Amino acid sequence: MKSPIKFGTDGWRARIAEDFTFDNLRLVTQALAEYLKEKGTDKKGIAVGFDNRFQSEDFAKAAAEVCSGAGIKTFISNRSLPSPVLSYYVKSQNLAAGIMLTASHNPFDWNGFKIKEEFGGSAFPETTRAVEQKLRDELKIKASSANIETRDFTPPYFAKINSLVDLNLIKNQRLKIMLDPMHGSGAGYFKALGLPAIEIRGERDPLFGGVNPEPIPVNLEETFSFVRETALKYSSEISACIVLDGDADRLAAVDSSGNFINTHQVFALLLHHLIVHRKISGNVVKTFNVSNLVDRLCQKHARKLYTTPIGFKYIAAKMLSEDILLGGEESGGMGIKGFIPERDGVLAGLMLCELMAYEKKSLGKILESLMEEHGYFYYDRKDLHTEQAQAIVKKISAQPPKQLGKIKVKTTEDLDGFKLILEDDSWILFRASGTEPLLRVYVEAKSEENLLALQLFLERFLLSDSCDL
Repeated sequence: MKSPIKFGTDGWRARIAEDFTFDNLRLVTQALAEYLKEKGTDKKGIAVGFDNRFQSEDFAKAAAEVCSGAGIKTFISNRSLPSPVLSYYVKSQNLAAGIMLTASHNPFDWNGFKIKEEFGGSAFPETTRAVEQKLRDELKIKASSANIETRDFTPPYFAKINSLVDLNLIKNQRLKIMLDPMHGSGAGYFKALGLPAIEIRGERDPLFGGVNPEPIPVNLEETFSFVRETALKYSSEISACIVLDGDADRLAAVDSSGNFINTHQVFALLLHHLIVHRKISGNVVKTFNVSNLVDRLCQKHARKLYTTPIGFKYIAAKMLSEDILLGGEESGGMGIKGFIPERDGVLAGLMLCELMAYEKKSLGKILESLMEEHGYFYYDRKDLHTEQAQAIVKKISAQPPKQLGKIKVKTTEDLDGFKLILEDDSWILFRASGTEPLLRVYVEAKSEENLLALQLFLERFLLSDSCDL
């Protein structure tokens, strides 16, 4: 029988009660335990954490009992927590691995199983392949609680954050900060660090208020309204609202006017701060679908820029092998030098607050100044559910157009998916998901007019039955 368990970009995710069941969870945990035993690191122990999703704590307990039954010392979190908190605990305590029960930004009826390696980051492809190869249909390990210890994973994390971020500077500037954890496990983390942030959607809600816990505009109407209403109510300007995804490893932001600051702009703002204000050395790595604004900043500050396929595991590998100041991906995951090679929305959000404290300006005003200097970039992404995703990418790569509207196609790239790069440095990237029938189309243009033109091209192309270019 073919196993329904398949690891994607970051872990195994599936719909609860369909493929994500307690039985399947125990089987994949057993495979991980056997992998660690074969590797000879099982004696170091393992940590298990969970987010705010439906039954995440119960799934975490089931996974812990399998690890314990395999004779592995198992530490389980005493509360829901962000994925990077678990990751840092694994690294700081010199454990063999971590298991995080989360489906990140997926719909409420999904859950997932993320493996964190001993260096404190997401599992590399060779690790997940090895775990998949050990999957079997029968649970051989007898579940047990004999080797389980409940722990608070947060103290090492908070100590590390205090060493990386100037929290006193942020407090002393009396910034008017908001935090929107989207009902996820990042709730309360700014307050726990002593920042008097206004928090919305901070209570646990396994339905996530009826939207996916992903910080993109379609899910943030409530946030936009709240920022504007709060600014009017207090007759003062909100410095920014930091928005975290479901397990708080990714972020976006909203400026004082209630306007969205997308993940590419967050990347640029962080890079500007780390170079100009913090004066930290190191180069930069981005995924294939990230804005050219990052390229402009790297050129100005003479920082080498690496471009990787999509997936933070590729960024993590570069952070482990090179001197990397900042690594980031389009979905909002940012890894910062001095931490572990892992995404952390809380840390990145605090760095944005530190940036505002240095410049004594709202995030929106800092971004405006940055784009006035380096150029304006307009971005859009469409996620299209279609069984023809792979075929569409194959067809357009085989027969790429020579011109889109009035702009000629300058070149193409196929590092991950297929990208059309235009003469004005606008681009379109077509990428099919490897785990679901989904076509993602990314677009960046140098003006709103050109973005609209590219969007119209996409609509005509994607609505065509033959996908005739």
